[in-house]
Amino acid sequence: MAKALGQRRLGAVLEAVILEMLDEARQAYPRIQDPEDSEGLHDFRVALRRLRSTIKEFGDQPGFAIDKSLLRQLTALARATNDARDGEVMLAWLDSVAESTGAPERGAIGWWRERLAAQVEQEYASIDASVAGFPLLDTRLREAAGKVAGKDKGKDSKKKDKKKGSNKAVKQPRFGDASAQVLTQLGDRWLEELAAVKGREEEETLHRPRITGKRLRYLLRPWREQGEVFAELEEELKTFQDAFGDLHDDLVRGDVLTTAALLHTEEETLDRLEAALEQASPRATAPRHLRGFMLLHAHHEAQTEQNLKRVQALCRKPRLERLEARLNEAVARMKAPQQASK
Repeated sequence: MAKALGQRRLGAVLEAVILEMLDEARQAYPRIQDPEDSEGLHDFRVALRRLRSTIKEFGDQPGFAIDKSLLRQLTALARATNDARDGEVMLAWLDSVAESTGAPERGAIGWWRERLAAQVEQEYASIDASVAGFPLLDTRLREAAGKVAGKDKGKDSKKKDKKKGSNKAVKQPRFGDASAQVLTQLGDRWLEELAAVKGREEEETLHRPRITGKRLRYLLRPWREQGEVFAELEEELKTFQDAFGDLHDDLVRGDVLTTAALLHTEEETLDRLEAALEQASPRATAPRHLRGFMLLHAHHEAQTEQNLKRVQALCRKPRLERLEARLNEAVARMKAPQQASK
């Protein structure tokens, strides 16, 4: 009879978690350059983020250590795919908006989409070199996970206890206790960040809860089948993450939309200045798609305000008090003795 999840040693559980996420990244890896698979890059990035978060969250636990150079490589690999994925998300938004807008907006979207699609294609071309090192990193991380689980019986299997000066193997905590400690720290930080949410004048306060919320979801993933309390908390976290994610996309998109409108205006103005050299009486006309960009901007601002209100509603005190109670219950369940699985 296998030990319950919370009673197992940290290294044994984390090895399984790390291997699961590496398997997901390995499956998504060849899909990145498949033109028919729009989610390949997304799935690859999610697996990398989960993996990086797991390693960082438990990095201070006794007996758990993965070479920091591997973590740096993992971080660099994830960042190398940022621009391509951001472009994909923007293209998807343009396509969705085009279905419900008028001719002026569609004209602006068409102008923008043509240039953005070419940019995304270039980003994908540059990804090849960036992700080419993944298979080797995959192998090294699998080896590191095996050492964490104590499967390496060589000289690295025992870690020196610096405080006592001995060469005894450092005893790893149980996964439940370690998870409860991380959940307490992240949960307290998240609740503080949510309570600090105001309006767009303090934009940074709207970004922090999104990041911490993701870390909490990644932390809870191995627990998703360990009881109703975890399932309910996961659903609550998803509600928050969806709301903050939509608002984050709006805020980022707003800056990009402004840049695109300025680029269009500059391009059109330069064309008119050049044409004026050949005309006896040149006429001053507005850039072709300026009205379309203005309407897109108004539509986007309305959407952003709607998503801001959605986030603010989630951050009201009664909701946060219920959320705190659920987090505390999850911490208690992680620490409590659990029934072994058959």
